[in-house]
Amino acid sequence: MFISKLFIYPIKSCAGVEVSTLEFDHSGPVGDRRFVIVNNDGDFLTQRELPQMAKIQPNLSSQYLRLSLLNDEKKASDAPVLSVDIRLRGKLSRVRVWRDEVLGHDCGDEAARWLSSVLGCECRLMQLPENNTRRADPDYAPDNVGVSYADGFPLLIVSQSSLDALSAQAGIEVDVRRFRPNIVIADAGEAYSELRWHTLGLDDHAVSSGVLRMVKPCERCIIPTRHPDTLERSADVMLALKDQCRINGRMIFGQNAVYDGTALTQGDVVSVMAWQSE
Repeated sequence: MFISKLFIYPIKSCAGVEVSTLEFDHSGPVGDRRFVIVNNDGDFLTQRELPQMAKIQPNLSSQYLRLSLLNDEKKASDAPVLSVDIRLRGKLSRVRVWRDEVLGHDCGDEAARWLSSVLGCECRLMQLPENNTRRADPDYAPDNVGVSYADGFPLLIVSQSSLDALSAQAGIEVDVRRFRPNIVIADAGEAYSELRWHTLGLDDHAVSSGVLRMVKPCERCIIPTRHPDTLERSADVMLALKDQCRINGRMIFGQNAVYDGTALTQGDVVSVMAWQSE
């Protein structure tokens, strides 16, 4: 097995960025979900309510966050590009991500106007503080695992074998971007075997010697049923998920995970070190 793709999502629920390497800090993958769009009450917004968020393409550097709007062919539209100086830390305000109360630096009125115009509702862009103290769900993750504005865990892993099986059932090629993973594992063998993984180890040639620990299967919402470019709903994908991925009444695809190393690289060879206990 090997890592075939790696992604970060600079703004929670906006378009992702494929990368060759993931580096890690105390909040998870560097650059991943370090920004969040919130309503006037500080509650996080996602594609569940605002599918158009999928067309906001972030581009993150050490100094700037640049936002452009994509068209159906995943090309830049004629909408103006927004550039946010992320070194200018704005006022700290409360942000709510599910049950967690977090803090965020307000990214300013220009960003708020741009996003509000694109999404058709009043909203603001918030940036994760450098001294983020949010922790992953303690019911599943080890103590003191940090997490950004991600739903509950720093990583999401999916298997290409499982994606291929789902595509065969749906009768269409299901784009992996629908599932918003950080890590895609290829050559995993049997479809959906990742649900039985406990720990993945890297081979001796990897940059980091850490291990990936699966902590909770990922329950899916409506987002994967939408095409990431056109935003059209696909009944075939929903039917395939119900047919192949329903466990105890919930649709499950992929595994939430934590990592105790410093980096992961596309092409890294991984193997199952331990399986879930029966």
